[in-house]
Amino acid sequence: MDSPATALEMSDESILLVEDSRTAQGPAARALEQIRARSYSIVKVGTLAEGIEQASRTRFAAAILDMTLRDGMGLPAFLRFQSKAGTVPIVVLIDRAYEDLGIEATRRGALDYLLKDEISGALLDKVLRLAMERTHTVLALRASEARYRTMFESTAAGVYQATCDDRIITINPAFCTLLGYASEDEVLKLDFGAQICANFEDHLGWRRELEASGEIRGREMQLRHKNGDRIVVMHSARLVRDSRGAPLYFEGTVADVTASHKQAKQWSYEASHDSLTGMLNRREMERRMQTALENAVIDRSTLAVVMVDLDDFKKVNDRFGHNAGDDFLRHVASALRESVRAGDLIARFGGDEFLVMLERTSEDGAMRVAQSMLKSLAASDFLWTGQALPVRASLGVGMGSGDDATWVSILERADVACYEAKSSGGNSVRAFRGDDATHKRPAAAGRK
Repeated sequence: MDSPATALEMSDESILLVEDSRTAQGPAARALEQIRARSYSIVKVGTLAEGIEQASRTRFAAAILDMTLRDGMGLPAFLRFQSKAGTVPIVVLIDRAYEDLGIEATRRGALDYLLKDEISGALLDKVLRLAMERTHTVLALRASEARYRTMFESTAAGVYQATCDDRIITINPAFCTLLGYASEDEVLKLDFGAQICANFEDHLGWRRELEASGEIRGREMQLRHKNGDRIVVMHSARLVRDSRGAPLYFEGTVADVTASHKQAKQWSYEASHDSLTGMLNRREMERRMQTALENAVIDRSTLAVVMVDLDDFKKVNDRFGHNAGDDFLRHVASALRESVRAGDLIARFGGDEFLVMLERTSEDGAMRVAQSMLKSLAASDFLWTGQALPVRASLGVGMGSGDDATWVSILERADVACYEAKSSGGNSVRAFRGDDATHKRPAAAGRK
């Protein structure tokens, strides 16, 4: 029976044995029983998950890890276990056919490796004594690990390591916080590609690029928050390979840029949209018309531009003030949106002018859309201080094709046709005819 002193010594020399022994006692367990000169306190478990759990809550003098467990194999299993064992010396058990795996494990921090068919009590005792005698080295490594862990845990960026089959090895607290999880254990259960990345197809493409180049820096991508929201991050990562060049795992950092991404989108929206109506602005519509003209060259199609010029808008401003005028324009914008086809583009082109672009359409089709817009406007009286104000407009249709050198010529046709509609009394639609070119709208005319 052990004396109290011996028992204390045993607790100071406790060994964690992680070995699959479902059918029979494993070689390491048999070798431990052969040791007579020194007694060790042994804790035996049969799976990687149990080993990780023990290493997480108990401090061992050394650990013996089978690299062919039923729930974890090879270097990824070692790295997952090592992340929980900290500076505890780890001896790995290797089949002879995979001795290079043992060499790589020692390069990654294992104390030593043993071939399963060569283990004896004397050999294992020697290795364990080496672990005990290196206490001062272990303590130094522990201090170094503590310094690294402080840096790892205090950095504001999320840091992670994951196996090549997308299982998380380790993360820092910032990674948990970024994803909205309360504990590291919750995240370690997730699949990096299928559950953390917001789009699995994007992740597969990213992984292929990482394996080809070995490193990706500053890539914008989306992760999935615990509450289901998508987070935009700036992601940098590298692929870690073994001495033969085979992929081992990948590691990276992610920084949350959701706020700045939203701000950039807002700035982009504001740069291309009218602040009053929410429609495209003149500059953006001009850019879209140029793109549409290039498309017309490719598919030999025709397009139309419809100029909408409000009749008597100045009277609304003069009689009721600019607040009424602004609401009137918003009212018109809403009515126009309801009357155009899906895919048609509409913009506020000037003070009281709107422009609609219809791609891949005939003149008859464009005229039908323009007539629909006119009817929609006529049927939507504007209410202000209890009064119903009619909405009247002059509409001009200009056709174009890939033969046009620039969108400006198409816009000019629509403008001329609109002027003809307004000159004939307004509240009507006109299509551009070749002989209309001599009746170009005066620079100061219209737009009232």
